[in-house]
Amino acid sequence: MNDWKQPHSTWIVGHRGAPRRARENTLDSLDFAENFGVDAVEIDVRLTRDGEAVLFHDDDVVLGSQRIPVRTFTAREIEKLVIPSELGEYRIPRLEQVFHRYGRGLRYIVEVKSGPGMPHGTMARRIAKLTEAFGVASRCLIASFDAEFLKRMRETDREAALSFVFDHPVALPAPGQPAPLFPPVDAIAPRKDLIAPALLAQAATAGLSVHPWTADEPDEIRKLLADGVASITTNAPDAALEIRAGTDSRETGLALPEGSTVHS
Repeated sequence: MNDWKQPHSTWIVGHRGAPRRARENTLDSLDFAENFGVDAVEIDVRLTRDGEAVLFHDDDVVLGSQRIPVRTFTAREIEKLVIPSELGEYRIPRLEQVFHRYGRGLRYIVEVKSGPGMPHGTMARRIAKLTEAFGVASRCLIASFDAEFLKRMRETDREAALSFVFDHPVALPAPGQPAPLFPPVDAIAPRKDLIAPALLAQAATAGLSVHPWTADEPDEIRKLLADGVASITTNAPDAALEIRAGTDSRETGLALPEGSTVHS
């Protein structure tokens, strides 16, 4: 059974790794998140011209004064790039490298970024092949804003855990009623400000777990923990883990370990 389909306490998810410590969506960033002890990492995935899944958020790679779409590169061309950033030079990793490096040691939210001309079937098959090959299918939640991709992913892998990402109010399906416009998912990922009692109740009725993004302020994280959401995606996973530990200690009446702090 997929980990993401099982009931669990609120997981802390490193948004693109730990982007305040290293360039987002890189192995360095994921290393930081892993060392912090996150429950999962969220990564953005795009498709190259030759059908390889690589970690990158934006449509385009900025090289000097040029903006070049990720989809126009081959995987080999992507591998050769060394790109400057405020956090130092970085390389764009392949999803295959991520699964090879961390395997079942991490859980993953794999957010598929859509774009003009992205072949849904090719992306769905590539993800299904990689998750099976590395034995991490049960550790992955495949997410996207693109409902059509999620439908194709469900056709490709009936057992995959899927999540619909959205940044505006969305009508959730009602039990026993057809919802042709809503993708066949197990979870929803609303923007953090959309979390409200009504949405949480509707999601529970529909049998959908809730995975808000991206909460960085301590009060936001505490509120979402109190709401009992399934996971919290954050740019500050180290701080969120401390907040969760402090909240758990207060609820159980246990003292924090000597020397530990709760960020506020």
